[in-house]
Amino acid sequence: MTTETKILGSILIITLVLLFGGVFLLSRGSSSQSSPASIEEKNTVQIDYSKGEKIGSDSAKIKVVEFSDLECPACLAAEPSIKKLRSTYTDQIQFIYRHFPLTQHTHSRQVANLAEAAGAQGKFWEMHDKLFDTQAQWTILNKDDATVFFLSLAKNLGLDENKIKQDLQQDAYKSKIDDDLAEGQRLGVNSTPTFFVNGHKLNLESFDDLNTVVAQELKK
Repeated sequence: MTTETKILGSILIITLVLLFGGVFLLSRGSSSQSSPASIEEKNTVQIDYSKGEKIGSDSAKIKVVEFSDLECPACLAAEPSIKKLRSTYTDQIQFIYRHFPLTQHTHSRQVANLAEAAGAQGKFWEMHDKLFDTQAQWTILNKDDATVFFLSLAKNLGLDENKIKQDLQQDAYKSKIDDDLAEGQRLGVNSTPTFFVNGHKLNLESFDDLNTVVAQELKK
């Protein structure tokens, strides 16, 4: 083989490597782009909208259901987007909260029970917000110290502390929480927070995409 032939062969190999390498990089670049917020059209499910804690009219066009754990850091991170959603579409959506306590969280069932106990006295959402606002304080406490902390929250909200204490001791809302958990499992929920819009499970790149999905649904 002559030197000239060797040089031409090397040039050909390098050219092919660059060509296919460029195609590979282009294909990776296009696939790495974030997909837009969307709903899982094939996973439409039947949800009992009579259950859960609600904000908004039962006749609202859009039903947003969240399965959440009050001890979940990601659920806390979602709160600003949820509040923005509710304020933006006040008269157009109904927001429904369902409990989905995760086993890895020490106090998740206790705080779900606490929120329901507060709800029985007309202050579910106030307790819901207080628990998220103070999450970093009570998640590090043992059960006894956490109970003292939770009773102080109840006092600050003007609730009947003795009734709250009794409800916590008796796990008064266990069946309701279990019902939410079972419903979530039936719907394929395996992490928190998980959102459904009009029976469609959401695929979100970020929590801010909640607004995008609802805006899309309102145009239908």
